[in-house]
Amino acid sequence: MRFDHSLLVCASLCATAIHLAGCASPARTITADAFEERVAAHEAQALAQRDRIAARLLQRLETRHAEQQALGREDQPFTYEILMLSSGGQYGAFGVGVLQGWSQVTDASVRRPEFDLVTGVSTGALIAPFGLLGTDDSIRRIGQLYHEASDRLALLRGLLFFLPWQPSFFDNRPLAERIAVEVDRDTIRGIAEAHAEHRKLLLGSTDLDLGRFRIWDLGPQAVRALETDDAGKLHRILLSSASIPAAFPPVAIEGALYADGAAAQAAFVGLDRKEIVQVFREFAARNPGTPMPRLRFWVIVNGYLDTSPELTQAAWVPVVRRSVAVLTSYSMRVTLRHMQFGAELLAQDLNTDVDFRYIAVPHDLELPESRHRLFDQELMHRLAAEGFRLGLDPSSWRSEALAPELPGSALQMEPIRFGAP
Repeated sequence: MRFDHSLLVCASLCATAIHLAGCASPARTITADAFEERVAAHEAQALAQRDRIAARLLQRLETRHAEQQALGREDQPFTYEILMLSSGGQYGAFGVGVLQGWSQVTDASVRRPEFDLVTGVSTGALIAPFGLLGTDDSIRRIGQLYHEASDRLALLRGLLFFLPWQPSFFDNRPLAERIAVEVDRDTIRGIAEAHAEHRKLLLGSTDLDLGRFRIWDLGPQAVRALETDDAGKLHRILLSSASIPAAFPPVAIEGALYADGAAAQAAFVGLDRKEIVQVFREFAARNPGTPMPRLRFWVIVNGYLDTSPELTQAAWVPVVRRSVAVLTSYSMRVTLRHMQFGAELLAQDLNTDVDFRYIAVPHDLELPESRHRLFDQELMHRLAAEGFRLGLDPSSWRSEALAPELPGSALQMEPIRFGAP
């Protein structure tokens, strides 16, 4: 995110000083044994969920294979499509613009596909359900959310918002209410229907107590919400992933506190390379003679991959603000690099085509940014327009993630020239 963190940082340090002076919010307590049980339960839950996700992936491959057979194309490999939507706060308007432009590409071979798996973190989590549904109306609706977003979604908690007993600087109730409106029963039904087709929607948030990244499988949550006519937990999951630490309060779910997934990971797949290999090889074993499916990874980065050069003043606020910006951009670059390497290894492991594509806000895009706002209308309109422009152009997608140690993502790196021995 490129909104200025100075206000949040200053308020945070003020709150810390007052806290050390003796004022504190009510403590959360739990026995050591109960906490150990929570840790063990998390480990077991994570392993069980991994197996369920892998099983669903296999079922989706079987479903796609059956569709190929019905069309008389069983000798032609199909492509398993994965979309990952990154964190980025108000920069999510860029990702929405990309989806909108991508939907209008005239060449059907490079137009936005139906995704088999969609994952989202933070602002990406808010976009992800609509990206999974993939209808023109769903993309329009999420676009409307960002179009209408304003500082009314992030109201300061009065003049003393920075005091340590406050749960956060901003009140998240307006955002929670908007999520409940947009992710309505029809949207939840669409998620449940996608789940019935073995398509996956995975969102990420951070368990603050355990310090672990938590993956939420929204398909079963949607089914449960329809059965019970209670979407409260599903809405809280969405809110938790988008709850920027300190800016918004953490969200309590089943006794644990969850915050912005970007505190742990800016983007994710849901299974690691070895697990994906196991699923695809199991599919091949069950369907001898069938071509190995292809894989295609699409990553929409809701932000810059570079921080613009800036003369930093030698004071703690600009130093901290600058450090946060550099940390955020480099973290995303490392993530993309790892994903690119993982895709290359998958291609070797499975002897099939594995494509890796990503798109990010151009480093030279100048934005009319207000430094002390979480939701700047003019900024988001410009981001959406740029995303739409790039989404319309298939050549905007990049396949080579720049090495984190090399500056300037806009550089066109020429091959190394070696001198004569």
